[in-house]
Amino acid sequence: MATVISYGSQAKIPLDPFSSVITVAGINGAGAGLATAQVNISPANPSSFSSRVELNGSFSVTALANSQFLVIIRRAGVDIYQSFYRFTTTTDIQLNVQWVDGPYLGIHNYELVIQNDSNLPINLFGPISFTATAIGGEGVI
Repeated sequence: MATVISYGSQAKIPLDPFSSVITVAGINGAGAGLATAQVNISPANPSSFSSRVELNGSFSVTALANSQFLVIIRRAGVDIYQSFYRFTTTTDIQLNVQWVDGPYLGIHNYELVIQNDSNLPINLFGPISFTATAIGGEGVI
């Protein structure tokens, strides 16, 4: 039977797209950390020895025509997930990111990041959320 070992999340206050926007500069390689989450896969818990961490992120973005960017999930500063997006027209969209990590025992810090890959600015608005759920036990890979 699967069991939740640890849970971490961060949800930012919804940002109104008309009055509050986070802008990622129109500089190739410019990035912004959107949210963080932490889980503890404790060796004291027998379920931890067959565990995984499910990561879920969500945010809204306005991208100009011909803009492109990467959505990245990092564990301890190391990229473990990257997804590339390119828009040919000005687009307002909510993006949802899901990834499953198989880390070792211990405390793990995750970060949801957006990185500009063009010379056009990208506007982000809320809600912005990011969760990490460590699940373990029988039948969990």
